[in-house]
Amino acid sequence: MRYALSLYISTLLVSASALAEGLPENIQVHGFVSQSAAWTNHNQVGGNQPGKVGTDLHEIGGNLSWRPDADWLVSGQLLSRLAGASDNGNVRVDYAFVDHTLLEFEGQRVGVRVGKIKIPFGFYNTTRDVAHTRPGVIPPQSIYYDQLRSSFLAAPGMAVYGDGEMTSGGLHWQVSIIRPEINDRNLTILMVDQQPGHFNGLPSILGQAIYDFDGGRWRTGLTMSNMKMQYQPGVGDFLHAGHITLNTGVLSLERNSEEWTHTVEYALTHQIRNGFNVPFAPILDMGTTIEAAYFQTQWRFVQQWQALARFDMLYLNSRDRNGLQFAAATGMPAAQRYARDWTLGLRFDPSKDWSLFAEWHRVSGAAWLSKLDNPPAALATPWNMLLLQAAWRF
Repeated sequence: MRYALSLYISTLLVSASALAEGLPENIQVHGFVSQSAAWTNHNQVGGNQPGKVGTDLHEIGGNLSWRPDADWLVSGQLLSRLAGASDNGNVRVDYAFVDHTLLEFEGQRVGVRVGKIKIPFGFYNTTRDVAHTRPGVIPPQSIYYDQLRSSFLAAPGMAVYGDGEMTSGGLHWQVSIIRPEINDRNLTILMVDQQPGHFNGLPSILGQAIYDFDGGRWRTGLTMSNMKMQYQPGVGDFLHAGHITLNTGVLSLERNSEEWTHTVEYALTHQIRNGFNVPFAPILDMGTTIEAAYFQTQWRFVQQWQALARFDMLYLNSRDRNGLQFAAATGMPAAQRYARDWTLGLRFDPSKDWSLFAEWHRVSGAAWLSKLDNPPAALATPWNMLLLQAAWRF
């Protein structure tokens, strides 16, 4: 049934692409389709079985934007995403908002967005929904965790933002007040293991500033967020109600030239947990700090071709980088507490509408794998992964 629905949506997108050219200038329609294949020697990605190729990995989306006049924008996107047990392919509203320009003068602009708005986080979060905008098949998983994509790509709320040209460069900033949509089983398992309860988002605040200078050759960014959520126990739950606050800071830096792009991002997330009434603290990471970083190089070595090299690392407890203390305290595998991922990739853009990707990953640890696909007792490390992807957009 889900494949029939995906085929139907794809057919609609092809028809929409033919109609898009005839629309008025103030209405734009865009869409995208990506299909991936995954092979691993251990562990599961996107529902594949180790040693076999899995193809339950695709994204289909369509978006529309309408400008009734120069100061107003209405925009939204529908998405169907299939990714193993963590995303079942159902069609959902990815984002939908109204944007109004409040002030515009001397190269400066200030505006407000209301609705289900995209969450600015690092360099890639607001554009990661379209495969062509990502540096590879998957973005760095330490910071752009795909298993929680539906919870942290967009959320209901309001944002005030600004764009401005300065003498030495350009500045973009945004301050958002949101209520995260985090009733997600992936997030529940990540935060409280296999308990039957669920989380609800609480009012949260995020701020980001990105500054580019030297003609765009350099980009720097700072993201700060205070994300809050409330745990509601389920039937038979040994946990009580509780609150979690995630205080995150992300530093971003990028250097661009004609042939090369070098990117580094570093993030710390401190967890503050109240309630739960659990004496066995190691399971719930009471007061721990998550550390994440990646170093990435993209090389455009010939027209239409580019290569990717990346080292990506994630530690769910910065004071226990190999998970050994956690394993000793709980008897659970240390591999679920960290991940160090070496990636080599290749991309070919035969046209402006098509992109073809190939990536090889050598990973130690499994902190960013979905526990819905990978029960902790079944994890193996180190492990290898090959990803292939074809993506089309209009």
